[in-house]
Amino acid sequence: MESRCEFLKTATAGGIAGIIASKTAPAYTADMTLLKIGQLGLGGHNFALQFNRDIYKDLIRCKPYAFWDDEHDVAERFIQRGFKKICATPEELVAESDVVCIEHGDYRRSLELARPVLEAGKPVFIDRPFTASIESAEEIVRMAKHYNTPLMSCSSLELQPEIPDIRRWVKENGPVRSYMCYCPEPMFNWMFPHVINFAHAALGGGIESAYFEGDYIVEMGDIKSDGKKWYDPSRPLGAAVSMLTYTSRNGEPPIIGINHIGPGPGPYNLYIYAVKESNNFIVGKHLDDPKIFLPMFLALNDFFATGIPPRPYEAILEQHRAHVATAVSQSRGRRVRLDELSGEDSLPYSESVRDWLKRFVLR
Repeated sequence: MESRCEFLKTATAGGIAGIIASKTAPAYTADMTLLKIGQLGLGGHNFALQFNRDIYKDLIRCKPYAFWDDEHDVAERFIQRGFKKICATPEELVAESDVVCIEHGDYRRSLELARPVLEAGKPVFIDRPFTASIESAEEIVRMAKHYNTPLMSCSSLELQPEIPDIRRWVKENGPVRSYMCYCPEPMFNWMFPHVINFAHAALGGGIESAYFEGDYIVEMGDIKSDGKKWYDPSRPLGAAVSMLTYTSRNGEPPIIGINHIGPGPGPYNLYIYAVKESNNFIVGKHLDDPKIFLPMFLALNDFFATGIPPRPYEAILEQHRAHVATAVSQSRGRRVRLDELSGEDSLPYSESVRDWLKRFVLR
């Protein structure tokens, strides 16, 4: 099994022979020239490189082109990976590109890096976490609306083909009373978006509050992966949960959601407890199942080609508020309502995130 680290290095999304076998490009891309993708910053996924694989040449109409990073040696490595041009500034990259991916490991800079793209009106994808503060999230969305710039930011789990099936099942067996959503990776900032956003896409919004409990892992310097599980040589890794409460729907009792991340080898899954029945929806058989990443790659292709975001901006903002509320709950030791957050409330950040990316992605 390919480890997550190998995926991060090669940006591989295999296991799609059935999709590609038809050799038929989407109708709306048939007459398009290749869109040039610019990437701002070293990222954890580097999705733009997916578009450089020969097996996709009859399916997509995009290609990695320009790259920028604070550190020149990082940029040089990405030229070796498939980008064609190093840009001196984010502004130069925006001018040279048709569409832009923001994947900088320091997510506190999302607004700074997004500003020239938003002002230029070019489709922009921001990898998770969306940004750091509540204020920067709201400003990014405000600018996207003001400049009529297509904006995409989501977890790959929001785009899984099982989502419509889950919604149909809920309609037939609901109302939902509670759920448990699991992601087999323990890092707080990178992985809570998976479970929060997965449940949001499947069950809808209306999140009222968040309460954190468990192992708070932000420092990533010692975290390693053997391809099957995550481990820390200095201490055993625990799990963490964000308990989300929702506003009442149609007079029903509020939904309670257990959003659970941890180092266990189990699959991504969403277990829903409804009035008529309960069911467990599994996405991927293991942590690095390539089918988990394929929907993100295809959604990016559609987004860049059409300029139509796959999820509404209101969903992006609510999911981010729930994530920040979870972080604030950890520091305050109590339940935190989303409506009590201020613009300065933010996700924590550690320089070890950037160091970890350079060590594992660029090795």
